[in-house]
Amino acid sequence: MNIEELNKRKAPVVVIDNSLEKYKELPLFQDKVDDANEMLRKVGLPKVKRLPIAK
Repeated sequence: MNIEELNKRKAPVVVIDNSLEKYKELPLFQDKVDDANEMLRKVGLPKVKRLPIAK
């Protein structure tokens, strides 16, 4: 299949592998998520500086 045929296709070129659905509900890297939540609880989110809008 050449580039012109791919550009004219209406269907997506990427095929999604449905066997990965089993990982959708699993808590992957739960220890890292717990560490990040603990750090956010201790430190908090950074302050955002807003610049004045120039007119």
